[in-house]
Amino acid sequence: MTTTSGKTTTAIRFPDDLREQIQAAAEERDWSMNTLVVRATRDYVERLVPADELEYVKT
Repeated sequence: MTTTSGKTTTAIRFPDDLREQIQAAAEERDWSMNTLVVRATRDYVERLVPADELEYVKT
């Protein structure tokens, strides 16, 4: 991992079909794939229920 100016470079493996969807969505918005992934991830994490509020059901 490389860190510069408050950002860390990291590698993530996506299934091919998801990568294609991300690339298409980014191109439609004239964004980089990085911008789309960062925005989507930030939005998702902000919406997560805190772990201590989760109820687990045993199966």
